[in-house]
Amino acid sequence: MNRPFTAFLAFLDALLVGALGLGILLVPLTILWLTQFELAVDYGAFWRVAANVWLLGNGVDLLVTIDPTLALQLALEGAGVPFEIGFAPLGVAVLTVLLGWRSGRRLADSEHRVLGAGVGILTVAVIGWLVALGAGSDSARPSVLQALVFPAAIYAIGMATSLFSRSDVEVGDDPADQAVDILARSLRAIVAGVPVPVRTVVALAARGGALVVAGVVAVAAVVVFVLVLGHYGEIISLYESLQSGLVGGIALTVGQLSLIPNLVVWAASWLVGPGFALGSGSLVSPLGTQVGLLPALPLLGALPQGAPALGYAVVVVPVVIGFVVGVLLKPRLTAGGAAASPLILVLSGLGVGVVGASILALLALWSGGAAGPGRLVDVGPDPAAVWLWSAVELGPSAVLGLTVGLTRRLFSRSPELADVDADAGSAPVAGPTPDANKL
Repeated sequence: MNRPFTAFLAFLDALLVGALGLGILLVPLTILWLTQFELAVDYGAFWRVAANVWLLGNGVDLLVTIDPTLALQLALEGAGVPFEIGFAPLGVAVLTVLLGWRSGRRLADSEHRVLGAGVGILTVAVIGWLVALGAGSDSARPSVLQALVFPAAIYAIGMATSLFSRSDVEVGDDPADQAVDILARSLRAIVAGVPVPVRTVVALAARGGALVVAGVVAVAAVVVFVLVLGHYGEIISLYESLQSGLVGGIALTVGQLSLIPNLVVWAASWLVGPGFALGSGSLVSPLGTQVGLLPALPLLGALPQGAPALGYAVVVVPVVIGFVVGVLLKPRLTAGGAAASPLILVLSGLGVGVVGASILALLALWSGGAAGPGRLVDVGPDPAAVWLWSAVELGPSAVLGLTVGLTRRLFSRSPELADVDADAGSAPVAGPTPDANKL
């Protein structure tokens, strides 16, 4: 593809970020405006709701100001003064990342992929800026600067995961592409100069950390599914209490779907041990659930009630995942030539724990934030606690999994077996006779 065509395709891919992200949120609200409100309400209010949710999902903070009379009626602590909402529905961010990955995968076959990536990221930045300008009002005003940076940054993260997946593509004559190619060659040369044991340990820690996070998140997703299924009656009762009607229920469901990734991350924190908060002074942990007044969100009906029978025994799940990942990665450590050193083995396992804990802590940080005034400023897991618990659980278990093969090898090298191996090594080995090579 030539430069103009590459730039045009990247531009179209970037437009999908705004079109799909806003469209998914705006379509049910538009139907609600047409059917239940019968065009009697200003449509701009529905547009601003969709735009602000899209911006929140992409990490943009929202400054909310409630009318004093309404604040008194709501009886919410701190609602009478302007407050910030930083709680991000991660479903929106996941969609942005996936669209960035899709665009990067398409650009990976182009000779001008850096140019295309720049056009796409710049387009998303402009979209975020325009949406923030159009969504602002006296009651809710998003940060224009964050809207210019954060959606584009999330899109760039998704794009970076697939943009350079093809290394056999010929580099174009663009200075940016050539600079990136030179940088990539320099990095490969630097990595090649690193000692093999260090390189092996770092690679194993990164791979193992990603695998343990994937395992914990997968189990957490199953837990969320089971909780929703088991508390189906409570969820339906909350739907009925809102009396939102069919179209309103559909709009509410779409909004809650964007919160599913948040719930999965919270369930992962629950499995690890520290749990999560739904307001200051509340805690949902393996020891029990203690929450105060909550918004009438049907999905919150799936929260576990009381103290689970197993309690903190659920932390065995990440421990087992860390052990299994260590066992699975043992052949890679052996292939790297570093398995003979117990120190290297221990460092590899601890590295898996540190990387996995860091990723889980970042997810915990991203999944929470201020969701309203007063006690709602503290929603989600504590990233520091998640990191500490995860590192303690995943690191030692990964070390134990990596030592399985080493322990077996040490036993096999006992003095008695070593003598047998020595005798076997001194015995003549049958081989082909000189005539056998003659054909």
